[in-house]
Amino acid sequence: MRETRKWYWNSRRMKDSEPVETGTRFPSGASLRIEALHSFVMLIRTGSYSGTADELFMSSTTIHGQIRALEEELGGPLITFNGRKLHLTSAGSRLLLFAERTLQERAQLTADITGVKSRHAARLRIASLHGPSIHVLPPVIRAYHDLHNDVVVSVTTSDVGGGIASLLAGQADIVIVNDLHTDEVSTGYAVTTVYEDTLAMIIRADCYEPPDVALLEKYPVAAQSTTSAYRRYIEQWARSSGISIDVAFEHSSFDGLLSFVMQGHCVGMVSGYLAKLSPVANRLRVLNLPDFHLKRKVIAAHHIRPDPMAADFLQFFHNFYLKVGIPSWVANSKIS
Repeated sequence: MRETRKWYWNSRRMKDSEPVETGTRFPSGASLRIEALHSFVMLIRTGSYSGTADELFMSSTTIHGQIRALEEELGGPLITFNGRKLHLTSAGSRLLLFAERTLQERAQLTADITGVKSRHAARLRIASLHGPSIHVLPPVIRAYHDLHNDVVVSVTTSDVGGGIASLLAGQADIVIVNDLHTDEVSTGYAVTTVYEDTLAMIIRADCYEPPDVALLEKYPVAAQSTTSAYRRYIEQWARSSGISIDVAFEHSSFDGLLSFVMQGHCVGMVSGYLAKLSPVANRLRVLNLPDFHLKRKVIAAHHIRPDPMAADFLQFFHNFYLKVGIPSWVANSKIS
């Protein structure tokens, strides 16, 4: 039987026919390239050069070359094959532990460095009510990003109290709410109108038939709760117009009311932007009701003197929809 050749490290030269020295340390001058260590670990996991080549999108020849380079650098064989089955030598077992630890530490280092870069990226934090975050903000942010692609704009949704609390806690730079909530903005902060809107009564288009007023008595109404100023406006308008309405569904969100209307045979109360900008806008009919008009505003709450990036976004947002002047950051004022 042919005798297996044995190798060991000795002054960086290969020697034949002598036992491998136990406890040998890896040479301090060895480069042990990361790519080669990665290939070595993958070779052990797949058990074959062809499998490693497929996993790493490299040629088998390249993998062979990297393993040979490691063996030459360390002065002995790292793997053997019995038929098609791969076996690690004692040196290979030690190198595997070293390689896995090295690759893990390198991955962690890369993640840490990337994290540092992301933390230093320009970031604008917006807290918003649900409706504006879906229908009003996306076109603005998309256009703003085209001009400032180095700024990351993050949007979180919450109720009015949660949004204002995040502003006070320094967790948001801008809070998007409705003008009904202007008085809830704390002293020391300001508001800027970013979108003007009207309240609308809608019905699914295939349920529509004139006259519009008659539809309010024919179909049940989906509206906000009785504590809502918008709901109070509708009820007051109905009383003054001699119309009896049947409120069958209540929801705090205009999107929730719209969903109910889309189930059919119901008239709903929504914001004007939802009637125009929602994905189902072409399936809706806005009712033309006499003397029914309630103007409302979407506002941004912010520091009286916002930082330059927030101020720039507020100006952009303000002009994007309203096409009017530039907001002024005046101390102790409410900007409208």
